[in-house]
Order: sequence, then structure tokens, then C-alpha cells
Amino acid sequence: MEDYIDNKLLPKLTKLLCEELNANKEALKGLVWHIHEANTDRDFSDLSKTLLEDIFKKHNIKKGLTLEINTPDLNLIFSLEGNPPVKRKIELKSTKSPDGTLQGSTIRNLDVNIWTIFCRRDIPKDEIEVRYGRYWRGMESSSHDLFQDRTPRPRLKFSKFQDQTEQPIMEKKTARSSLGKRYAESAINRILEGPKRHSWQDDLVKEIIIIVLEDPDKFKDI
Repeated sequence: MEDYIDNKLLPKLTKLLCEELNANKEALKGLVWHIHEANTDRDFSDLSKTLLEDIFKKHNIKKGLTLEINTPDLNLIFSLEGNPPVKRKIELKSTKSPDGTLQGSTIRNLDVNIWTIFCRRDIPKDEIEVRYGRYWRGMESSSHDLFQDRTPRPRLKFSKFQDQTEQPIMEKKTARSSLGKRYAESAINRILEGPKRHSWQDDLVKEIIIIVLEDPDKFKDI
């Protein structure tokens, strides 16, 4: 059952939900996105839940499989008699920033492969659009980023997610390959090309490189 859910059903449900949300832009525009100073995606979650329930009824082909959806976000519980419940989640994100970016979640406990729906609200133009994909697709970094002193929270960029017309990209990545390698490459770029603004981290990376070059055998088993 898990293979069917993870490799067939869940990617399909996420794509179809993206399509349905784009087809219901007027409903999206009418949602409450913030209360006083606090942002809230409660209405977004509730609308997505309603649409996804209908989608599941139309497109699930496994007899006897049921779906319970809890909000906020979309916390999914798939049940089939004789099998343990399968719990999955579709992450919901939204932004009204002009550049389509959003501060992401801390990487420590984040599943970078979680299926994600991202809604961009262009307030001045009164436009709205929804994209989807695995979380890692939207993670943004530059070629000269500083690594962070605390648990990193890589930003998400709307344009990096998939358009509703694209078939789900199934590739998975680990948090290390999605983030650690990017920071390492950025650190090296800053040493070789020079940063726009110097940081103590640049000195640290330079010293690490010197130590490795002086005794490379020490690190051969890494």
C-alpha cells in the first residue's frame, strides 16, 4: 500500500490539487490570509482539504482505501482494512512578497522531499497562482551564501516549483545534499572569488582548507 501511495497516488493528488486551486482563483482571493499582524493559512488549508477530498474520490483506484484529512496544512491518514494506517503530509505555503520568496522551515527536522503546494499572491496586480513539487525544489541559495550560525532556514522561491502542467518530478534528495553541499560550494566560492562583504566565516573556511591541504591523508576516510 505504501508503494502505491508514495509513488502513484500522492504525487498525482498533489498535482491535481494544484490544478484545482488554480481553477478556483476567485475563491483563493476571497480567503482570509492574515488576522491582525499574524499570518494564517487556515482558510487556505480548509479550501485545499475540501478540494482534495473530492479529488481523492475521483482518482483513487485502490478498492477499500480511505483518506482522512486534518488541517492546518494537509495531514493525511490513508487506511485500508488489514493494513496499518499510512500517515503522510502535503505542506501548504503562501507568499505575497514581490519576488515570490518565503522564509522556509528550519532544516533540522524538515523532510525536504515532502510534497508542497505553494500559493503566490501578487497583491498590487490582484493576481494569484499556485505551483507544486517536492519541498527541495523551491529551496533557494546563491553562489556566495554565508552558512548560518543557527539551524539554517533556507528560503523558498515560488518560481522554482513545478507548473501545474508538469508531471511530478519524483527525484528525492537528502537534507545534506540539498543544503550542506550548497553552503560548502558557496564557502569555497567566497574564498576563490572574494565576498562582497567579508565575514569571520571566510577566515574559518580558509583555515580549514589550509589544514586539509597540509595533511590530506588525515581526511581520506571522510
